[in-house]
Amino acid sequence: MMQNKIQLVILLAGILSMASCVPYKFILIEEPKTWVEAQSYCREKHTALATVQSDEDRAKLKEAANAVNFQSVAWIGFYKVVWHWSYQNTIISYARWDSSEPNLLNTTEVCALVKRNGRWADTYCSEKRFFFCSDSYTLYYKFRYIETSMTWHEAQTYCRTNYIDLATVKDDNENQFLVNKLNMEFDLEAWIGLSKTPGQWLWLDQTSVSSSVKWLSGQPDDASGDEKCAIASTDGELSDDTCSTPLPFYCRESGKIQRVRVAVKSDGYLNESAVMEAIEKKVR
Repeated sequence: MMQNKIQLVILLAGILSMASCVPYKFILIEEPKTWVEAQSYCREKHTALATVQSDEDRAKLKEAANAVNFQSVAWIGFYKVVWHWSYQNTIISYARWDSSEPNLLNTTEVCALVKRNGRWADTYCSEKRFFFCSDSYTLYYKFRYIETSMTWHEAQTYCRTNYIDLATVKDDNENQFLVNKLNMEFDLEAWIGLSKTPGQWLWLDQTSVSSSVKWLSGQPDDASGDEKCAIASTDGELSDDTCSTPLPFYCRESGKIQRVRVAVKSDGYLNESAVMEAIEKKVR
């Protein structure tokens, strides 16, 4: 009886492992958008911009392109991190840098603050100052001003623990909201959730970058000095390009995991083929 139970556990583990492999496909959107616009579109309509680094990924990308006879290049979810927001490592698309800022160009890591004049500056992340957390998606309740001096990373941990994250500032209205709060409290400046790290290529969905990524020969080359986003050919070979260039793009569409309840009765003898057939019918 114990042996039969062990066999059943092993059998179920195999079936559930098979069922947990979430299917996915790529969808080509031919309407040109900037990389940031494409990122937002894919998150809203599908799952995310496509991650393309395995042979399976490249085959699915090729299939999506062939389906509409597409023969050009398109955005995918690969980007070079330089200045980015703490929340979801979002690439920066709005900025209010002060004149001559940012100016710590050769420093390994720097972080950004907002000043009471509405302009931003970069400084060393180890400095301590007050900070803004993100707390809601409605402007009036979106930001929390924390009047406790912390380093940028300490502030990041605090905001992620107690609210959502360090503040992400998307437009003039949100920036002015922070400025008004600083002036109201007679404070000069405060951390926001913007930082710069050494440039490295990352996937939006946080997939670990592997050596199977295929760059075109000579790529990435950052030819314009501002090529921080990746495009893919229909063969899945990558190049870097300027993120503000309007281009088609590939979204990833992930399937859903089906959860089923299976009751297995046994009088002491397990017919593995019968149990396998019953469970597979449920999974399908």
